[in-house]
Amino acid sequence: MSIDHVFAAFKTKQQQYELMVPLSWTQGRTLYGGLSAALAYQAAENLIEDERYVRAFHCNFIGPIDAEQPVIVEAELLRTGKNVSQIVAKVSQQEQVATMVQVCFGVNRDSKLHHIDQSRHSLKPPKSPKFIPQIPKLVPKFIQHFDYVFEKGNLAFTKNEDAIIHGWSKFSKAPNSMNIAYLIALMDAWPPTMFQLLRLPAPASTMSWDIEFINPQAIVEPNSWLASETTAHHIQNGYGHEEAKFWNEQGQLIAIAKQVVAIFA
Repeated sequence: MSIDHVFAAFKTKQQQYELMVPLSWTQGRTLYGGLSAALAYQAAENLIEDERYVRAFHCNFIGPIDAEQPVIVEAELLRTGKNVSQIVAKVSQQEQVATMVQVCFGVNRDSKLHHIDQSRHSLKPPKSPKFIPQIPKLVPKFIQHFDYVFEKGNLAFTKNEDAIIHGWSKFSKAPNSMNIAYLIALMDAWPPTMFQLLRLPAPASTMSWDIEFINPQAIVEPNSWLASETTAHHIQNGYGHEEAKFWNEQGQLIAIAKQVVAIFA
């Protein structure tokens, strides 16, 4: 099932969305986190009725979501003003909240302040994607929906010395059009950088994920690559803290992100 099919329920705006996601979109015992975050985001965006763009996205992953079982997605407008709207959304299953997000949307405004971070990534133009075999209980099923090109770092369990991943990613099957929800799903496609420090597999779970959208209107074509550079700056006491930047193929910085990962190793 392509990502377009997963999001078909959101074409008509509703108070509540019910859907089921197939096993191909899972990681371990739960739904792929990037997809559950994207589902919650789309429910929030569907409450926006004017030219407001996502500025900040905060997501907490609370519990597992079973594939091929009914999932409920709903959003609530907390407050809307002249410039900004604040919305919360959640993904639930069997009356238990599994994913919760808070999203801030804002209008573009004229301002005397204008300072642009001119930092650029150092990645070479992407060529053919890396083949990643579907190894049961080791490689998450959702990876089949994405293509990857590694420039620096590795997927996992290679006992590297650095917790860094630089590379390109895109959807294996291009969606009909690109939007922010799909972009969120794409941004989370990379594994936690600290996995490559290990020699053997270990359980891990992302607890929270924050994305600040610098250029939410930047063009990302459905079949184009997304560049990213991710680094884990702190790993201690069973938790890893990562930061990432994302660029489109034209070199525009689209977003910066941070996540906290609990790792049991």
